[in-house]
Amino acid sequence: MSTYSETVRELRSPGRIAYASTAELVPGRGVRLALGVMVPLTIGVCTGRYAYGVYAALGALPSGFAAMTGTRSKKPTAVALAAVGMAAGAFVGALAAGTAALLVFFIAAFAYLAGIAGAFGDRVAIAALQWPAALLIATSVPQTARQAAVHAGLVLAGGLGQAALVALAVALHAEPADAAPTSDRRGSRAFARHLTGTFRIHVGIKTNQGRHALRLAVTAAAAQSAALLLGLAHPYWAALTAVLVLKADHVLTVRRSLDRIGGTAVGILLGPLLVAPAHLGPAALLPGAALAMTLAYAVFPASYFLYTVFLTGFVVVLLDLLGFGAGGTLLPRLTATLLGGVIALVASHVRRS
Repeated sequence: MSTYSETVRELRSPGRIAYASTAELVPGRGVRLALGVMVPLTIGVCTGRYAYGVYAALGALPSGFAAMTGTRSKKPTAVALAAVGMAAGAFVGALAAGTAALLVFFIAAFAYLAGIAGAFGDRVAIAALQWPAALLIATSVPQTARQAAVHAGLVLAGGLGQAALVALAVALHAEPADAAPTSDRRGSRAFARHLTGTFRIHVGIKTNQGRHALRLAVTAAAAQSAALLLGLAHPYWAALTAVLVLKADHVLTVRRSLDRIGGTAVGILLGPLLVAPAHLGPAALLPGAALAMTLAYAVFPASYFLYTVFLTGFVVVLLDLLGFGAGGTLLPRLTATLLGGVIALVASHVRRS
């Protein structure tokens, strides 16, 4: 079946979008991972350091998804890997935000690196995908080197805090099999050879992973460039959408694009409800934010659409804490999401026959 036929088939199945299998819901994990996000956010709000709390929460939020797959004992490492890369991305993104050409270059570079990292398995792929995401989010406000370093440090702290909570959960639920030594452990030199060898294999267009990495880089750069040329208020949302929905598998890309666009559209209706108690003070926003984040993590394995709905609501709360009113950010974000999703769909059709 051609990619065009697959696209039409998915577009004719809108009922699939809102479907979620109850067997795939993970409420317990949702609570644990949401705790890692809400602790730094709550500390920031209670101390009046709203921006600090938001940046630390942004470090913990995507890092948590690295704990969604892989063996139990390796999840803390995956979360820490996501946190370190996100801190680097946040620093670079904040510094490059004021120079369009330089920003597009770094977006493409981080997206390409994330695409190549997928060759090391799903666990590493999910962790690496958070790197360009953090870079893009950090471009919302250009910063000095000192400001960028502080905010990158907060992102790192939030991500490592999430890793610590994941490690604690692993230790509390450890089984004999988790503690048993594995036979694939390598020395540092062997690991370095494996790392560089894998990268050499997939750099270029000879392998599926290499072609996907290049497609991801070009698509991210195209989405950011298009959003800038159109003068969108929040252009980074277009590239962020493209990076998160474009997959090596075409059908999955179509589904993720539809879920992301539809989920954002519904989520912007949820956002104003979550920020409605703002007149009572910033602390009044925390219960709604905690609920939205818990539900986002809990439904992630079951429905990307519902995950996007709750995540959008949570992001609206964060933007409100940073002083961006909900009314001024919702429509621009939806427009940028639509643009990024469409560009990702178009790029997904560019495949070797």
